[in-house]
Order: sequence, then C-alpha cells, then structure tokens
Amino acid sequence: MNHLVVGIPTYKRPNMLTKLVLSIYDCNLDSQYISKIDIVVVDNDAEKSANKTCLELEKKCPETFNIHYFCYPEKGLSNVRNEILKRAISLNPTFIASIDDDEYVTPEWLNELTKTIVKNKADIVLGTVIPDFEKKVPIYIAKYFLASEIPDQSQLKAMDKSANYMIRTSFVTKNKLSFDVRFNTTGAEDTFFGVQAVKKGAKIFWAAKAIVYETIPESRSTFPWLFKRTYRSAITYTYILILEKQYLKILKKIMVSFIYFFIGIVSLLLLPFNIKERYYGALKLADSFGGFAALFNVKYHEYSKKR
Repeated sequence: MNHLVVGIPTYKRPNMLTKLVLSIYDCNLDSQYISKIDIVVVDNDAEKSANKTCLELEKKCPETFNIHYFCYPEKGLSNVRNEILKRAISLNPTFIASIDDDEYVTPEWLNELTKTIVKNKADIVLGTVIPDFEKKVPIYIAKYFLASEIPDQSQLKAMDKSANYMIRTSFVTKNKLSFDVRFNTTGAEDTFFGVQAVKKGAKIFWAAKAIVYETIPESRSTFPWLFKRTYRSAITYTYILILEKQYLKILKKIMVSFIYFFIGIVSLLLLPFNIKERYYGALKLADSFGGFAALFNVKYHEYSKKR
C-alpha cells in the first residue's frame, strides 16, 4: 500500500478550492494501492486568503485524509510548485499527485493514477483533463480545449502539463528535480520540468481514466485569449529549445514559423465564417509570431499580473 500526497497550488479561489478538495474527499480508495492521503495546499497569496477555507475543509476531512495549509507569499508559478514539492517530500510519501485549484476530480482519479504508476513501474503518470465551460461555447472555440485522446496505459515521450499528474517521490529526490524559476511568470514551468525529467530517464505513462475537470471561465473561452495563449506557448516552446541548445529543432521551428505565417495569411479568409476551423489561420499566425519573438529573447509574462 502507498502513502500519497496531493499538492494543490492556490491563489484567491476559495470556492474553487473548496469544490476541488471536497471532490478529493469523495474519491474511492482501493486499499490494495492506497493507505493514507495528505493534501498539501500552498497559498501564493501573502494575505493568506485560503487559510479560512482550509480550516473549514479540515473539519470535513475523512479519516483516511489529512489536510495541511501553507502560505508561500513570493509570487511565481515555479515558486509555489517548488514549495509543494518541498512540503510533500517532508511527509515522506510514496507518490506525489498534483492538481490545480480551478479543477475538480472524479471518484476514481486517485485509484487510476496510483494503479498506473504501480503496474507500469512508472516515474510519472499523466491523466485526462476535460474542460468544464462556464457558458456554452461554439465548436470553433471549444475544439482548442478538448482533452487529448491517448490510449490508456500508453507510454509517453514527454510531460508537458502539471494540472493532473502523479510522480514517484524517490525519482524527484534522487534526481533533485525542481521547477525552474525562469518560468515563474511565463508559464511552461511544467513543460521544462518534464524535459529535465526525461533527461534523467523518466518513464512516463498515460492514465486515461484518471479524469479531472477544469473550469474554463468566460474570460478564457474567447478568441483573444486563445491568440495570446498560442503566442505565449510558441515563445516558451522555442525558449526551451534555446535553453537545451536543440539547434536542429530551433532551425525546424524557424522554418515552421515561416510556413505558419503564410498559411495563416491565406487562412484569414475563414474568419467571417462560423465553421469549426474559423480561427485556424489567426492562431497559426500567433504561433508564427511567438516563434520569431523568442529568437529575439522576447518574453510574454502571462502570469505576472495574476500572481
């Protein structure tokens, strides 16, 4: 049987945090795989806005669970994720799971992650994230949020998300893994973490049935948000290639950016039509612009205002 820690970074989302933790409390637990669960909440708000929420959740905590609240006021995505790793490792668990505070889990979430990591002797397991839109969204927007369709128990070559995963604690400590602070305000700290894990020989598997739902607010289910996110993702992807000195891949990205630019210009003709591929061209342009921007050391600090 295994001792688990579930790490949750949070910032001024008390209602979402409550919904998430209560959904974790409701998880079915297979005693063959899971013996104990500690939930570690790290609040990135200097005003400790999540403290009251965690005190209320502690009163509802089932016998198999413990919940721990910590405040880490120094802003940054990598900072708060590193604090979660530090606090989790101090509890000496077998595995550490991670989920964001704008998500909630399904009853078999912990079972499926744990079974997958144990049966495959994996170092990291990723699970499915399904969008939960706050309002009805047209298909030409929704299609960009849909979950990856990967066969259950497939072995993966990379880890590029931190919104639903489980990692073997001994793999983290043995390889001294952490989230790089250069990505504190840009995002992609999870992608770069995965790059470092793969370099250390991580075995990564997919648990399709370890399902969580991510709340997508109205402000994110829009074309302007998608354009900015695509631009930012292209910048961080290219930046990682530069950090890793992947010169052939950088050259390939430059060529692809040129191709995307020309495809994008032509495909802008689709914008007036309410079809599934309406934004294809504009988003290809965003990807192209981001790839070129990274070559000139341009950063897009998407999270600097939020945190």
